[in-house]
Amino acid sequence: MAAAGSASWQPQEEGLKEICGLLEQQISPSSSADKSQIWQQLQHYSQFPDFNNYLAFILARAEGKSVEIRQAAGLLLKNNLRTAYKMMSPAHQQYIKSELLPCLGAADKHIRSTVGTIISVVVQQGGILGWPELLQAFINCLDSNDLNHMEGAMDALSKICEDIPQVLDSDVPGLAERPINIFLPRLFQSPHASLRKLSLGSVNQYIMLMPSALYASVDKYLHGLFGLANDPAAEVRKLVCAAFVQLIEVRPSVLEPHMKNVIEYMLQVNKDTDDEVALEACEF
Repeated sequence: MAAAGSASWQPQEEGLKEICGLLEQQISPSSSADKSQIWQQLQHYSQFPDFNNYLAFILARAEGKSVEIRQAAGLLLKNNLRTAYKMMSPAHQQYIKSELLPCLGAADKHIRSTVGTIISVVVQQGGILGWPELLQAFINCLDSNDLNHMEGAMDALSKICEDIPQVLDSDVPGLAERPINIFLPRLFQSPHASLRKLSLGSVNQYIMLMPSALYASVDKYLHGLFGLANDPAAEVRKLVCAAFVQLIEVRPSVLEPHMKNVIEYMLQVNKDTDDEVALEACEF
């Protein structure tokens, strides 16, 4: 067990091998080992205060291991943090957070996605104030023009928007404005369908809450929606429909000036080649 400074924590080779071995058996369909026995072993390990550090290390740094093993470590870490995060020592919390951020731009999509899920859990447990570096890391990734980094940050952001949207619409000491004000303008322009889908999904989470930032830039938002209305990606068109359906329910006044265009669009999309998009349009 390492001293308090988070940078000084290092995994023991032996422990690393055993935990990776267990994870390997846990995910292997052909493994003859008894799954409940493996589970008990993992439970036994989770009694050690730095077990979650090992999992973070495997997820972030076990380059020689398969993506499946690294992902399994990440999913176990996510589940552990749901219950254990608040009881962990600040040094261990810090170590885990410092391992997660560089993985936002991981080359493998599955690793990025797992990291995004864990980040959302950490924010749920420790709040946005408990992780001052996070927002800056998101901004750096979104502004990087590197698709992996942009997608990793958008994915994590979209999970936070889905799980705890209100945290981004609150005042954060040290920030000149609410996080949502900082991210909204960055959410609308992207040449990549995967990013358009994530960002639109994120903003749609706020229609019900309608934070002042979104209300103030609602014309820009509608402009963005109309701009994506005939997007080549069906997933994006579906989200555009979902946005109009929600808006007519909770903020019809916002749509009033554009009603003719919206109705025409919805009628057009009723005949969309993608069944799910057409179905979403029917809700209107």
